[in-house]
Amino acid sequence: MIAITCHRCGSTNLRKHGRTPTQQQTFHGKDCNLYGVRNRKDAERKLRAQAAENLLLERLSQRAIARTLHMSRRNVVQIMKKNG
Repeated sequence: MIAITCHRCGSTNLRKHGRTPTQQQTFHGKDCNLYGVRNRKDAERKLRAQAAENLLLERLSQRAIARTLHMSRRNVVQIMKKNG
């Protein structure tokens, strides 16, 4: 059995707490009193941002990066601003 852990405190003392409008399972962390979903998209966003940074280093245009990574040009610009 796979133990589900809380992303805030790391505890396995979780209880199911319904579903979101997009049908994701929500959980209630008993130790830290956190309500939320288990599968967060932070890791996916970090990978896409890293890929955008790599493409920027390769001197691709903003539009090409946006098309390649299926993101808006505004997000590409924000990633550029973070890098400085």
